[in-house]
Amino acid sequence: MKFASVFERARAEDYRLTMHCDVDQADSVGHIWQCLDDIGVERIDHGVNCLEDDALVARLARDGIGLTVCPVSNRFVTDGLKDAELKTMLDRSLRATVNSDDPAYFAAYVNENLAAVAQAADLTEAELARLARNSFEIAWISPAERAGYLADLDAYVRQAAPR
Repeated sequence: MKFASVFERARAEDYRLTMHCDVDQADSVGHIWQCLDDIGVERIDHGVNCLEDDALVARLARDGIGLTVCPVSNRFVTDGLKDAELKTMLDRSLRATVNSDDPAYFAAYVNENLAAVAQAADLTEAELARLARNSFEIAWISPAERAGYLADLDAYVRQAAPR
């Protein structure tokens, strides 16, 4: 909350809002609620701890809030990749995505994060496609750009499907 006025000014200047909510920190769930209710963000970096509160999960799903999960950095700062949690987030219709967090520091860009969590959680092709779709759905791009990328993704998934 100590940055509320900064976020208010950013919103007034037409910036889109994301807030970082580290994994497994003291009062992580409360901080995610603050991001939604007090700051009014559209995306939350990490956000894995939302699964601890069913009402919060419902709110995130209802509002289509993006969650940028960074599996490799999770392994550095907590008890693992949080791969099971990411799979649960998908199962619960959250707009979870796979991202990199300080890739030079954690030695993992998006592809390495995706490969690590795909293997650990045994993600299906449909789940991998959902992660990609979520990334475009929460991206701050024009509706026309989004539609183009989603059409390309759908075409790729159709082409790659077993016959």
